[in-house]
Amino acid sequence: MSDPIKKPAFPSIPDDEAVAALRRRGLNFVPSGHWTEIWQQAHQTGFTVAQSAGFDVLKDIHAALVRAMAEGWTFDRFRKDLTPILQSKGWWGRAERVDPLTGEVRQVQLGSPRRLQTIFDVNLRVSAAQGDWQRQQSVKDERPYLRYTALLDDLTRPLHRRWHGIILPIDHPWWKTHYTPNGWYCRCRVMSVSEEDLEAEGWTVSEAPDEGETPWVNPRTGEVLMVPRGIDPGWAYNPGNTDQAAHAARLAMDKLADLPPSLGAEAVAALAFAFPQVERELAEWIESVARQAETGQFRATGARRVVGAFAGDVLDFLQGRDIMPATAAISIGDADILHALRSAKVAPLPKEVWKRLPSLLASPAAIYWDLRKPGLVYVLEEPEVRGKIIILVDYIAKTGGKKILTNTVRTGRRAESLEEFKNPKWYVKVR
Repeated sequence: MSDPIKKPAFPSIPDDEAVAALRRRGLNFVPSGHWTEIWQQAHQTGFTVAQSAGFDVLKDIHAALVRAMAEGWTFDRFRKDLTPILQSKGWWGRAERVDPLTGEVRQVQLGSPRRLQTIFDVNLRVSAAQGDWQRQQSVKDERPYLRYTALLDDLTRPLHRRWHGIILPIDHPWWKTHYTPNGWYCRCRVMSVSEEDLEAEGWTVSEAPDEGETPWVNPRTGEVLMVPRGIDPGWAYNPGNTDQAAHAARLAMDKLADLPPSLGAEAVAALAFAFPQVERELAEWIESVARQAETGQFRATGARRVVGAFAGDVLDFLQGRDIMPATAAISIGDADILHALRSAKVAPLPKEVWKRLPSLLASPAAIYWDLRKPGLVYVLEEPEVRGKIIILVDYIAKTGGKKILTNTVRTGRRAESLEEFKNPKWYVKVR
């Protein structure tokens, strides 16, 4: 394989879905000592860089990648912007590090132009694939097939060249392992195809190729894994297909309501990797409520979803005011969604903001306690909107025919100015 630093850089084409996918992965930073420690599907919902354990650099690298993808940076721009930051934090060059698995001291490569090239290429390609998959899923009724496409030049792997033109139904199991990218610096992509495309191009649906598997020994653990031929170890997964995780994520979030507050606060941090799946289901629910409201058929049923939990510092603040919430879980009911989306509401938050509640509640710009109408105010300072979300603590809600105590998202609105939070007679800063 040729020197990676000489391979073509990722094409700098801004892509909203891909940028959103990359941002979501930033909710779950996973420091690691070696690339084999974070395996395949874990990269769908988390962000990691090998040899990052012990260094406060993941947030910096992730932020630079988001800007690069959102603004269409070249690799050179990315490298020049990020290198001084990494050097100032000591994450550069070769260094001696203690291997946490063996206890041995060994030489490792931290930051370098070559490593930044790999980080840039891998993360932008994986995020682009996640964006592709979301779009393909959204139109699969009209475009029910996927077609494997490779760049047919002297850098293309032999099997990837052979797979060029493979057309299979979008739900075919082959895409679970062979959806692109399929290795380091793999430039293959997958395109959606309609019945009309098949007829116009003279294409036919393929038989799924079976190239067999080859054993691979994980150098960190000694474990022998079977890897599909033609796919680099660690790449035999679909970066965008999180359907299997969605149901489990929803169940896990709902269980936060039953945990003691301190455990709930810890659990939601561990569940950050599941936010993309939770938000996808939440978005579908919100759209359903909105559609029913538009037709005048909506009636609140008391249905309620858990969308987050108070962090430890928020619980400490509440307890300092002699408020002991029954749970750390934060939920929202269907009636609250209807209220939030009413067109007559003053300065309503956009529907897209409500769909991202788990992410926004996990990382607000600030949190305040409202002294006038006791409740927590989560402040949003997003590129697309500035505003606030109001959460009532130990709110009595009726759901499933019974009354429960929950911390409910009661309402929210845009805010042209955040000056009001500077008034000590109205607000006390929590974070």
